[in-house]
Amino acid sequence: MKSKTLQALQYVFLLAVGVILCYFFFRNFHFEELKQNIITGNFSWFYLVMLVSVFVYVFRVLRWQMLIKAIGHKTKFHNAFAALSISYFVSFIIPRLGEVTRCLSIKKQHDIPFMELLGTVIIERVVDILSLILILLLTLVLQFNQVIEYAKENVWQPIYNNVIFKIINGNTTVLIVVLIVLSIGVFLFFYFKKYIREKSPKLIIKFVEGLKQGITSIAKLKQKKLFIVYTFLIWVCYYLMTYFWFFVFPETSLLTWGACLSILSIGTIGRSIPVQGAGMGTYHFFVTGVAMLYGLTEEWGKALATVIHLGQTFFTLAMGLVGLIIFFAVYWGKRAKS
Repeated sequence: MKSKTLQALQYVFLLAVGVILCYFFFRNFHFEELKQNIITGNFSWFYLVMLVSVFVYVFRVLRWQMLIKAIGHKTKFHNAFAALSISYFVSFIIPRLGEVTRCLSIKKQHDIPFMELLGTVIIERVVDILSLILILLLTLVLQFNQVIEYAKENVWQPIYNNVIFKIINGNTTVLIVVLIVLSIGVFLFFYFKKYIREKSPKLIIKFVEGLKQGITSIAKLKQKKLFIVYTFLIWVCYYLMTYFWFFVFPETSLLTWGACLSILSIGTIGRSIPVQGAGMGTYHFFVTGVAMLYGLTEEWGKALATVIHLGQTFFTLAMGLVGLIIFFAVYWGKRAKS
């Protein structure tokens, strides 16, 4: 009961963070101007973005099927596709729950042990994290000045100007707020210390078991090069999904391939933060900050971030609906035969 309450509080907190960030992001936003810009935009590129997004799902399903096959099981493509689509839909509403949903969906259709499926999902996530690190390193090498400038303007300067500088100059209000926040953090840690001690070993054991299954699946892969190719193609598609949006508006079409690489890497971090709505708020702030470094005005940076996020939101929800239709069509088809 206590665990469910904590989870509920966590989701409410994350939702609140997303709502607050969106409020500050759109507080001075000129929606009428955005509406006019959208009307004049060339949204034929939208269909190309959606097509590339479908390819992301296809490559992810094919890669996942390889891992499942490596642990001695088989899945039908349409079932795995439905499970993946549903998982992204669920994660959009409740972060991280989608991975569990994906495993449960395949378990229901193919009767594969849940922990073995979870192992393949965990190893996928490990591969994705390693891939993101490589993308970030590539961005740092190729776009070093812009990345440093972004960190300076969006991380160091806000902290220095709003916290450190004010404390140094004797602003007791800021000092009190910082101390209160730190005190709350320490209090929450010690308050939940017992719970963390009780639950952590079980969670670690489950994670290690899943990781072990995942590593086993990687070791048993017969076509490791193909697995790498699928991973590479997934990130190529992610890049194109961002790049094609630039050409919707004349103002954003001037952005370069380097800007796209920076937006992809920094924006992916924004999406990865477990806030409802696929990084609602965090993605908008991150992408706007990057776009402004490459010459866009704040207004157009916000417009670009909003359009990209809205487009991906539409696709995620639409594919989630498609996944649900496939899942229940197969499920009720089996029920009718039996």
